[in-house]
Amino acid sequence: RRAAPPQRADAAMRFRPCIDIHQGQVKQIVGGTLKDEGAGPVTNFTAAQPSTYFAERYREDGLTGGHVVMLGATPESRAAALAAVRAYPGGLQVGGGVT
Repeated sequence: RRAAPPQRADAAMRFRPCIDIHQGQVKQIVGGTLKDEGAGPVTNFTAAQPSTYFAERYREDGLTGGHVVMLGATPESRAAALAAVRAYPGGLQVGGGVT
């Protein structure tokens, strides 16, 4: 029995861009959750650029189906999420921090 021919990587998967926002800044948070007691999550990286910078890069590269995730619903995070969605209309959707 012959093995199936290999598939191209782009046929098997699709990159979905994501912008995580915590306290109004683009961050990578690791470990725990925002509701854990004790030490809770740790910020692994905080971007110097605003959320719109990343949204514009995704738009320029034609990346669709992306998410803006609010890690908490502070007014600053809501403003940053809305700014990202406005920078790439139809290319991003918001999740997290929505009540």
